[in-house]
Amino acid sequence: MRHKDFYILLSFLASCFSGFSQVSSTELTRSDIFDRMEARAKSLAKRMGEMSGKESQSAVQNSPSKEISNSSPSIVRPQPRSSGVEAARDNESSNAQNSTIPESRSPKEASVAFSVVDDSEDYLPIESAQELLGDYYISPSLGFVLSSESKVTYKLGSTMEEKDLDNELGYGIGMRAGIRFDNFFTEIGIKYSTLDYNIYGIAPFSGQPYTGEGSVDVLNCNARLGYTFPINNALAFNGSVGLGLSNRKNTFDIYSDMGNIFVSTISSSETVLSYDLAFSITYYVAESYLISLGYNYMNVGKISQFDALNLHYFELGLGLNF
Repeated sequence: MRHKDFYILLSFLASCFSGFSQVSSTELTRSDIFDRMEARAKSLAKRMGEMSGKESQSAVQNSPSKEISNSSPSIVRPQPRSSGVEAARDNESSNAQNSTIPESRSPKEASVAFSVVDDSEDYLPIESAQELLGDYYISPSLGFVLSSESKVTYKLGSTMEEKDLDNELGYGIGMRAGIRFDNFFTEIGIKYSTLDYNIYGIAPFSGQPYTGEGSVDVLNCNARLGYTFPINNALAFNGSVGLGLSNRKNTFDIYSDMGNIFVSTISSSETVLSYDLAFSITYYVAESYLISLGYNYMNVGKISQFDALNLHYFELGLGLNF
């Protein structure tokens, strides 16, 4: 009987030990708990990344700047504790932290959200003429000149005649030197120009046709004030006004087409006021050289029998900067 009771006791103890070992084997270790927590965090980050990918591009670009994690959040494993109760508390704390994991995006979405695309070129202000070319310049010029019609009054026999002069194409050469103040400039210049003219008429006392031929020479000295409008670092538009003195000399010879029945010569030379208006396009060949193509209008006052003269210059200039 005692052996039977002893056998029953051993069987009971063995079953208890087996149940205890099964319970202990089914109990999760801390490592398993942390692995499950990490897998859950990765799954949550993946789902949030998929949800954020459905947002429109404009919403992404207008979103405020903030740091976004490009990878799934890592779980900091606490130090092992001595009791299962403390492990359960750690598990609850980790779940609470996982519920507040910030929104994460993929690396591609993060780069799109915070990359600034600017295809426009940087605006570089154009340098002024003084900064680009220097303080001083000197420029010779060469061109041709036209004159609008002017009148001449002369005496033929006992009769006073007034005729319009038919002016021909002439030429002009000049030299000017100036100083720059930012884009403003002031200069002085000298210019010589000459052109021919003629008239045709009939002598009132004889009815004979006659011809008049002559020329005008103008030596002009003036001062100008102007402004340069930079187009880019190689081109500029210039405008200026000037005032000066001109020595004007007119000569005029009249003779008969039927022979030397009468010959009359008129000559006059005076110094008069003049004013001019000039425009030009300048091309900067290099820092010290420039080429200009311009138009210059000049008015020269009247002298004795000759009316005021309106001259139109078309000039090509070469410049030296220093």
